[in-house]
Amino acid sequence: MALALACSAGAVPWFADAQTRPLEQSGACPKLDRSTDIAGPDANANGVRDDIEAWIAAQALSESQKKALLQKARTLQQTLLASLDDKNALQRAGEGLAASSRCGMLQFPEYSDFSKLAGQIEAMTANTRQRAERYMKYNAARSGSSTTNPRGNTCED
Repeated sequence: MALALACSAGAVPWFADAQTRPLEQSGACPKLDRSTDIAGPDANANGVRDDIEAWIAAQALSESQKKALLQKARTLQQTLLASLDDKNALQRAGEGLAASSRCGMLQFPEYSDFSKLAGQIEAMTANTRQRAERYMKYNAARSGSSTTNPRGNTCED
């Protein structure tokens, strides 16, 4: 039951792979890339993994809300790809996350709706062991740092 609820929410843990594949095939879960490549496929090179972009496109949301989610997905993807030894790159990734959250606040009448969807994108972004480990390393590298809460319109498009 919990796995089915997780699938309907799009938050499928990487360790539940055998149980989720039939649900993906039935359409109950989004079909996520499970390659060992940290970045995963991004055919249009927009910084968002193709499977996550398809999931966002399928949501019943306005175009501006979908753009806000794409911005969140792009910044989450950047956390996986930023050099862990480059403090400036880590800072830019953190600032991108803050800006994408601000954008979501501006585009969704209820921030909790954005937050729920952003959490699902976060889970989908770290959907394999390699990606989850890399995301934990990013968070460990950022531990103790701070980012200023952005003001104004932080939406990219």
